[in-house]
Amino acid sequence: MRVFEPIFDLKRRKVVGYEVLYRGVEDREKFFSSCTEQEDLEIFLGNVEEIRRVKEAGRLYFVNIFGSTLLAYWNVIERRCVDLKDCLVLEISEKRRVCPEIKDVLKRLGFLIGLDDVGSGWNSIEFAITLRPHFVKVDLKQQAEVFPLVVKMARKIKSTLIVERVETTEDLLKVSKYKMVLIQGRILEEILV
Repeated sequence: MRVFEPIFDLKRRKVVGYEVLYRGVEDREKFFSSCTEQEDLEIFLGNVEEIRRVKEAGRLYFVNIFGSTLLAYWNVIERRCVDLKDCLVLEISEKRRVCPEIKDVLKRLGFLIGLDDVGSGWNSIEFAITLRPHFVKVDLKQQAEVFPLVVKMARKIKSTLIVERVETTEDLLKVSKYKMVLIQGRILEEILV
């Protein structure tokens, strides 16, 4: 099962994209910690097919992928996703170590790049500065201690910051203090209804 979680631009008051989330297993943490690159690629390509089915013009679609999967299967991704270069954001997961060679592969592919959960796992602030992705995501709940640093870093490297897990009015107020423009979370269900 796949879920499309909206990404909302507070300034323009509209949905600008979706993260495509794979919900096909009960214990996602356990599954993704033991997931092979081949399995990750299959999930990624399944997400891509779902995007093709529901794609709306002008929207961005964020899909998680391990950096190691990108390195191993960049040619498959390039061939199978070339028609989505205008809307597909390759969102590199924090769950696996990423080699420095990823920067060259990503440049060659030409897709928009996002880093998931910057400040946790393998997606360190230092890695974000080196990679300079188009989008940087930070989880408001898990990384409260690094949140202000990620905000500053995203501005400095001119990446668009997306704050994930904005779930309450209090979260929304906290995020608005930082003049965030893009949010992702349950609060959107209330805003969009």
